[in-house]
Amino acid sequence: MKTVTVFHTASGESSDALLRRAAALFTAPCADASGPALFDTVREPGKKPFFARCPELFFSVSHSGGVWAAAFSRDFPVGLDIQKIVTVRSMEGILRRFFHPAEREAVLAAPDPDRPRAFCRMWSRKEAAVKLSGRGIDNGFSAFDASDIALPVPVFGETVFLTDFSLPGRGELVCALAAPVQTRIETVLLAVGGE
Repeated sequence: MKTVTVFHTASGESSDALLRRAAALFTAPCADASGPALFDTVREPGKKPFFARCPELFFSVSHSGGVWAAAFSRDFPVGLDIQKIVTVRSMEGILRRFFHPAEREAVLAAPDPDRPRAFCRMWSRKEAAVKLSGRGIDNGFSAFDASDIALPVPVFGETVFLTDFSLPGRGELVCALAAPVQTRIETVLLAVGGE
C-alpha cells in the first residue's frame, strides 16, 4: 500500500510559504540545495498546480476554519479537502445543484443534529475528487457519487479511491483524500513559523 503524507497547521502564514516548508520537509534529505525556488508552483487553467522544478512531486492543498493542510505523494496525483463543520443555511439548494441523488439521500438520512457533519463530509469527498482531476467545481460536480467510499469512485473517466480521515487535534474538521489507488495516510503537524 502506498503512503500519502498530510502536513497540517493552524499557522497564519501564507499558503505558498506553508506549501514550500511542507514540501521541503517531505523531500528532505532528498531536496537539493537550490532553495525555495525548487517549490515554485505553476497554475494552469483546468489543471492541477505543480512544482515547476519538481513535477514528480504531487501535492494538493486545502484550508478551512483557520487550518491549512497539504497532501504529498511521490507516486501519484492526490486530491485533498478539509472542511470545518458548519451549519449551511441553503443546504437544500446546494444538495439539489451540486450533489448526486445518492449523496443527497445519504445527507438527508442523517439525524438532524448530525446533518451538518454529513453534509460537510460529503462536500469534502467531492472537493477532494475534483482537486485530484484538476477540474474544480463545474457542471460535472453532481455527476459522480461519493456516498460509498468502500468502492472505487469513477470521477471524470478516472477511477479514484476516497478516504475519510481526521487531523489530530482538529476536531471540528472533516477531511477527505482522493487518489488513484488505495493509500495509507500519515499526518504530520507542521510547526508554526518553521520552529
